[in-house]
Amino acid sequence: MKKSVLFISCDEAKHICDKAQYDEASSWEKIKLNIRLIYCNVTQKYYKRNKKLTNVVKSSNAECLNLKEREALEMKFKKELSKH
Repeated sequence: MKKSVLFISCDEAKHICDKAQYDEASSWEKIKLNIRLIYCNVTQKYYKRNKKLTNVVKSSNAECLNLKEREALEMKFKKELSKH
């Protein structure tokens, strides 16, 4: 079966969608994704969920552990694992 230049698989569309969310997709990939979004309901739903997730993560006020806190947590984890 010959591979089409404009029409991509659902898996490829999902991969491009992920890249596009982080501005890593090329213009050509975005064009192919937009063509896929016109006719594929599965890709449309994935795109909407991915966009919503990205917006939630960006707008959250989540704080990450600093290096010392992370190392202390890893030590406690290893200590508990060694008990079992």
